[in-house]
Amino acid sequence: MNDIMPRILIVTFAVVLALGACNAAPDTAAPPGTPVILISIDTLRSDRLPAYGYPGIDTPNLDRFRSDSILYERAYTHCPLTFPAHASMLTGLLPADHGVRDNVGYRVDASLPLLPELLRAEGYATGAAISAFVLRRETGLDRGFDHYDDRVDPITPGGSIAMVQRGGADTIAAAREWIGSRNDPFFYFLHLYEPHTPWEPPEPFRSRYPDPYDGEIAYVDHLLGGFFGFLREKGLYDRALIIVVSDHGEGLNDHGEEEHGMFLYREAIQIPLLVKLPQGKLRGTSVAAPAQLVDLFPTILELTGARVAQDLPGISLLALRDQEPSAHRAVYSETYYSRFHFGWSDLHSLIDGEYHYIQAPKPELYHVASDPAERQNVLREERRVLARMRRAIEPLVREAEAPAAVDPEEAAQLAALGYLGSTVTTAPGEELADPKDKLATFREIRAAFGAHRAKRQEEALEAVERLLGENSRMLDLWDLKSKALHRLGRLDEAIAAAREGIRLAPNADHLILSVANMAMEKEDLELAEQHARLVLERDPAKARDVLARIWLARGDLDRAEKEARLALEAGHERATAWMTLARIEKERGRFEEALAHLDKADEERRGSANRQISSFHFLRGDVLARLGRVAEAEREFRREIEMFPEQPQAYKNLILLLVTQGRIDEGTGLIHELIRESPTPPGYLAVCQVLDTVGDQRGVRYWAKQGLRKYPDNPDLRRFATG
Repeated sequence: MNDIMPRILIVTFAVVLALGACNAAPDTAAPPGTPVILISIDTLRSDRLPAYGYPGIDTPNLDRFRSDSILYERAYTHCPLTFPAHASMLTGLLPADHGVRDNVGYRVDASLPLLPELLRAEGYATGAAISAFVLRRETGLDRGFDHYDDRVDPITPGGSIAMVQRGGADTIAAAREWIGSRNDPFFYFLHLYEPHTPWEPPEPFRSRYPDPYDGEIAYVDHLLGGFFGFLREKGLYDRALIIVVSDHGEGLNDHGEEEHGMFLYREAIQIPLLVKLPQGKLRGTSVAAPAQLVDLFPTILELTGARVAQDLPGISLLALRDQEPSAHRAVYSETYYSRFHFGWSDLHSLIDGEYHYIQAPKPELYHVASDPAERQNVLREERRVLARMRRAIEPLVREAEAPAAVDPEEAAQLAALGYLGSTVTTAPGEELADPKDKLATFREIRAAFGAHRAKRQEEALEAVERLLGENSRMLDLWDLKSKALHRLGRLDEAIAAAREGIRLAPNADHLILSVANMAMEKEDLELAEQHARLVLERDPAKARDVLARIWLARGDLDRAEKEARLALEAGHERATAWMTLARIEKERGRFEEALAHLDKADEERRGSANRQISSFHFLRGDVLARLGRVAEAEREFRREIEMFPEQPQAYKNLILLLVTQGRIDEGTGLIHELIRESPTPPGYLAVCQVLDTVGDQRGVRYWAKQGLRKYPDNPDLRRFATG
């Protein structure tokens, strides 16, 4: 993306040549040092708000805010994906110019000025709190922020899907803490993930609304009521510029897509946009002219007096008040989601005051006013309009650079969230399928991932086998197949599936490291080392940590410590490196030193986006038990089980701990809990192993036979059943 700046597109229908040269009109000018608060409500369709005519939800706080604001009746995003859309918000550029075309495999180019950088140059303090893993600081969006709170716990093996997002209440608490400490002019970016999936509104909103999406909107309104109240108490609300917007909408099956990312229909790209000026100027008014996400950038700069030395595709939202609703101001949107993840065609669209054109293998044209639900394709009837919009969209459609290799953790978190993390290769000139024709396949893919998250591994595996039979180039599906086989205890097959994915994409580091870790499980240390060394240059922190654990398994503790400290020096995954050092000290019998290393790991994880690390509490419990601090050890084992209920190791240690204290009934209860949470061969084997340790051979045979009923071909269970 080194040539991004020379390629900045000058769009003739919406360009600012010298931002700040045209000051806001006297009736809208903001006083110097005006606080600026940008609130992004993820995945909020405009037509699901009472302010836009929807009667199905009570949103008293957003209604009150609307009465203080300018409402933009037709505002649109440029991409129905969280990261590209927010990149447009904070750069003022279209996706082709800021270079972010998907949620994974991209980073905001360091040469592009971000909104907080420009405001900080004007004397503003800058802060942010985000609620989703996809906006973490590694994306580059944190540049220019004095404080960027991205403490979101991403999904980890055995964890809940809800862990990839931070609840809005926690994010707002972080925002209140920072804003409450300010006396200087400030800019704050607040990102709330409700009503993104999973739709799980708390009570009373869950019971009040049959549609959980509506319930989440009502809940986020409740949260905003508290935040607006806080701003009023601090004397900030009236004098601040406050913008409430969304990054994109939600499909809700209007055109066959339940969520978002694949299609560009209006339910996915039309967004709410409310702008409250200082002192409530122009309160209660509306603007019917089309607005777009990139208009936020010049609007905020105009009202704060900041400048940027480049042309922009957006204009101040205040200038739209003078435009006619039918003005042919075209808004461009795109999605490469289907292209990158399934090998189907990318889509592009242009929407103006009257028509919406969607460029696809089977193009579509809709009349915005008479057909807002976009049910009647008028492409054949409106040939002149079609020709005009095709000409207009041509300079805006530019090929996307291929995503970079996806970080292993990123791939896991995004797949758990519902976004697939890897890409499909397509040959130059290859004729790609229209996503509209692939809806059934798309639903099967989503269902396979859903079955995996719901612990129905056989069902997931069956679906993946069928899908790979149709298209063997989907890297995500090889990853999913490997994960499902791993959960089922079929380790050799899991490694083979991951290696098939690596053959498809040799730079798939997450699969390479997955093979390394699974090879360690089966004690094939040579295979593990070979794969760890493959990523040593690209990801030295993770590779060095794997190598440290390999040398630990070989009994060479000095070599293991050397590799672990090299992992620590790499600057990433520091919590994991400290944990490995703790394992080394535990092996040396130096338990106090191991505990001190775990304290360091704890400090690192608390200050990072990934605050939940598999085995941390288990390892801490194990060390505490060896120090004779039994009550503390029990608490740590229970915490590990709470966070990672499918992982059997903490159950095994806790059951043994309870049995040694004569708490047999509690230990028996944990056995049933383990099988309930992990009814897989590893789960049954863990129960057999712990019962074998305490000499309960009758129990061993019973649980081995229970496991064999589900997994009759498992040799380890058969050995326990007949032993």
